Amino acid sequence: MSEIITMKLGPRKPVRHEELPEGGYREFIGWQEGMSPEEVWHAGNSWWKLEPGRAVRCDLAVILNPDNVVVCVAKIRGLIKREDMRMGFIGEPVERQYDAWLGKTLKRNDSKNPIAYFDERDILAPDEVETGTTFLNR
Repeated sequence: MSEIITMKLGPRKPVRHEELPEGGYREFIGWQEGMSPEEVWHAGNSWWKLEPGRAVRCDLAVILNPDNVVVCVAKIRGLIKREDMRMGFIGEPVERQYDAWLGKTLKRNDSKNPIAYFDERDILAPDEVETGTTFLNR
């Protein structure tokens, strides 16, 4: 069994030249219409309060906009810890293989926590997503 981590982004807002886990910096967090997969990944791959033992077992990250719509799917290569114990993911967006998930809704619980985990068996595989599919949950 493999878990998939989801990160729900809020609206885009500026941050002060914040260091990214994989190096470099970002000037904003959150989501806004028209962002590229790389911009979404850098806006949402860090810094989260996570249970590291669980997060490190995830190979795939799904980033959702404020309406729970999939806006990025990324392959996770690692996890890094900041001094304040917040965690960030090292990885990159996955192109083509998960394109069927983009724009589809993933129903989550009503928790205000932006992080949620799903068993991979609870989400439709990309090849199971049909033209009329609205939700990715089984």
